[in-house]
Amino acid sequence: MDIQCPRCKASNTFHKEEIIQSGKDIVCNNCQMPFLVRQKQSAEQFGEARDKVMVANANPHFCSAIKEFLDGHNFDVILAKDGVEALQFLEIKVPDIALVDVALPGMYGFEISDFIKKSEKLKHIKIILLASIYDKTRYKRMPTSIYGADDYMEMHHIPDQLIPKINKLLGKDKEGMRPAVKVQAQAREFETVIVEQEDFSQKIKEIATQDIKIEAPEVQALGKAHEEAKRLARIIASDIILYNQEIVEQGLRDGNLYDLLKDEIKEGLAYYAKRVSPEVRKGTAYLKNTFEELIDKMKKELGI
Repeated sequence: MDIQCPRCKASNTFHKEEIIQSGKDIVCNNCQMPFLVRQKQSAEQFGEARDKVMVANANPHFCSAIKEFLDGHNFDVILAKDGVEALQFLEIKVPDIALVDVALPGMYGFEISDFIKKSEKLKHIKIILLASIYDKTRYKRMPTSIYGADDYMEMHHIPDQLIPKINKLLGKDKEGMRPAVKVQAQAREFETVIVEQEDFSQKIKEIATQDIKIEAPEVQALGKAHEEAKRLARIIASDIILYNQEIVEQGLRDGNLYDLLKDEIKEGLAYYAKRVSPEVRKGTAYLKNTFEELIDKMKKELGI
């Protein structure tokens, strides 16, 4: 079957049996532009509505990039910038998948996961915890626990892992489709969508590897600089908790948590001091307060 390249209009051949629900990536044989071939979107013809993914992350650049990517792969996307919005959208829009930043402002990803799993209305929602990883040279291992979530990934793995993980959690086969709708889907017409996979991968790579450095702010930018410092504090604290879960639980029960995590805390404080300007650090203790807040939440969850 032939279809036109959306840029140069050259004819490209594909086999319709290869087109899965989330589409098939094709590189034009004339202009070499990558594009997506997918079935034309019509819930009535297809027999089911598009799956909904809620993305909860405070970084607007990340949210913009991931929405464009998931839109192109036939998902409806709901964006939440903090825990308050995430809870509202969970209740009102009830997504199929929740991609939740571990260090989400307002509520940590751990708390969102716990909220979903304890709700009769929402417990069917599949949860993927997303970690930013403040020190990528240190954390190169899977966490010992993902706190009730269904899956976990680090931001820099999104281009390769996100769609397969979503399809797996939704009970779809390796082609990205539920068996019950295959016959209906193959009878539909097709369309092309420009999805710059390389550009998307580069955007995510840049976002995932950027160092948060809070410079000495001008007076009018003071509030923003402090918000950035708080965001970095949440990332550092949640990384320490996520990747040392067994030690954290042992330390909370035995009362020696800070001794067990003294090296991790020391490194986190050093990283924070390196990235946050003295003007912002003066008179504040964002990392210390954030870590203590997170520990208090975990104590309550463990009944300590």
